[in-house]
Amino acid sequence: MNIFCYDKDYEEVILKKTEKAYIDKLNEYLNDGLRVIIEDDATAGWMYYSIPKASVYSGFVFIYIFEEFRRKGIGTRAYRYVERQFKETGCNWWTSYPASDSADAFALAVGFDYINKNYYMEHSDTPVDISSDGIRECTSADFSAADELWSREYADMHIRIGLPYKKREETEEMKAEAYSDFCAHLGNYYVIEENGKIVAYGALFSNGSGIGAVAVDREHTGKGYGTRMAAFLTNECIRRGCKSPCLYCEHGNDDAMHIYKKIGYTVISCESGGIKNDF
Repeated sequence: MNIFCYDKDYEEVILKKTEKAYIDKLNEYLNDGLRVIIEDDATAGWMYYSIPKASVYSGFVFIYIFEEFRRKGIGTRAYRYVERQFKETGCNWWTSYPASDSADAFALAVGFDYINKNYYMEHSDTPVDISSDGIRECTSADFSAADELWSREYADMHIRIGLPYKKREETEEMKAEAYSDFCAHLGNYYVIEENGKIVAYGALFSNGSGIGAVAVDREHTGKGYGTRMAAFLTNECIRRGCKSPCLYCEHGNDDAMHIYKKIGYTVISCESGGIKNDF
């Protein structure tokens, strides 16, 4: 098996042999590092993967094997190829979106820890009419409190919806890396304080296209902090020129789903997600 970067020579066969349900995924990755899988001089499929520059981020892999080449171990070998690159660069947390029962089975077979469902949601470019009082941009001094709040509430959310969660043991080098990355992207992180304590945290995607995180201290829920933060982040995306702010919400996270729908988000799709989880 060989892996090559995509070029126009492969376009006809890839478009012809990719099932209609996966054309959107293909188009999403086409000009962003798509790889072509070759087996015995024949095009056997394609894949896309993203290896983060820093270990504080997760990687991503999506593998598509043409029907006549399935059940021959090609997908597994392609996955192992990517897995080695993740590990060589220090990445120990990566995800995939299998999106079918057979692909779910494949993801579990190659070592993903679990399969969940992720709702992909979008908003219009109409600002949300909710006060942003009390929300401020993070400073470097907020790192420890914001990181602790997000890590704790993210873990608790997984437990509440019945998914496994293993907290990654961070080395001092990883902690320093996380702090450095936080400081480099302060313009995307926001908090709400109550009596000097950070009780809500929110983050935008690095490119400002959507909501990457919202977390509220469980002792301070029911006060509208989550709604206010989500609305603020949405409006900030729009202010930066985004026409359709987006986000992912995990199936079963009913509290978050209620908030997002309330401020105008609509579910666009629901995909399976295999999580390789060592954090």
